[in-house]
Amino acid sequence: MLYNDHWDDLKQRMMGYWEREAMDRACAAIMVKKPGYEDFGEHNFYFDVETADRMHRERFANHHYIGEALPCLFPYFGTAGIAEYTGCKPNRVPRTTWFDHWMADEDEPDASRITYKCPEAFEAQKDAIKKLVELSKGDYLVSVSDNAGILDALAEIRGTDNLMMDMLADPEFVEEGIRNLLPIYKKTQEQLFDVVKDNNDGSVLSWMHLWAPKRMAQLQCDLSVMISPEMFNRFVMPELEELCDFLDYPVYHFDGQEQIRHLDSLLSVKNLKAIQWTPVVGQPRTSNFIPQLQKIQKAGKNLVLFPHMDEVVPLLDNLSCRGLQMIIWGPQSEEEARDLLKLIEKHSKDRQL
Repeated sequence: MLYNDHWDDLKQRMMGYWEREAMDRACAAIMVKKPGYEDFGEHNFYFDVETADRMHRERFANHHYIGEALPCLFPYFGTAGIAEYTGCKPNRVPRTTWFDHWMADEDEPDASRITYKCPEAFEAQKDAIKKLVELSKGDYLVSVSDNAGILDALAEIRGTDNLMMDMLADPEFVEEGIRNLLPIYKKTQEQLFDVVKDNNDGSVLSWMHLWAPKRMAQLQCDLSVMISPEMFNRFVMPELEELCDFLDYPVYHFDGQEQIRHLDSLLSVKNLKAIQWTPVVGQPRTSNFIPQLQKIQKAGKNLVLFPHMDEVVPLLDNLSCRGLQMIIWGPQSEEEARDLLKLIEKHSKDRQL
């Protein structure tokens, strides 16, 4: 790989991560911007694949990728993107995408209408990803699009306020809607995996800097910050159980401290491999949740963390290095990044929790 000179070693270490081996250190992805480079930020290129390839090559060439950091292009078409395949119109702006709700005005929604009615939307995205893979020529990684979240996709179709009321007044609609979305997700996701697998030697989750040899994807329910454990168990757990059986390496995106009330349910999902803990803006930092993180490790699940530099040592001193991945921004030079990697090795221990 052109932008990573230790790709084979990285894959071997990532396999140790998935197998929860006691390695010499926890996994760590550390990115350092080279002096004078002005990053283009989170601009989304959508279907302008030539521009995406050119600007990402410039980005990759102007960063040091230390440890398990991955030079990866993330084709973003909107979170819970399968909603578009059912008829939701996307609104694309430079930094994000949102969807118009096509079932928001119905007093008695009909879940049987939630079908794969816009295959052309998916085919356009798949074609763009295929072209990106061709342009990459194996020089960098290309992830699949962000189709995470079945209940989140239903909220895009119905509208969040309406869906929250449906959970109380028409729970059967919600359950049927989820059942109808699941095969759409699996059908389209399988095709996307096939497009990128040879280029990536498997699967990648770009923003988590994770690699796996087979099908890996992010699962989520951001809507769950607004519902009770009982509703989570009824509406979200069936989705998670089915998709964790479908995927080889499922990772749950844990978005905020409000989801702590669902943690026991998440940990009961047998085939869930890892939980990614998000330090939400305005909430306590990652190191404030060490008891919860220890609980996740005790349950045999891997962790993906985004600590500040001054949190790295406290986290390592309280967590096991087995199945631990940290994504760290902050070092200002390659030397500082490599010193941080040595510090991580010094404090990494196979701790009994």
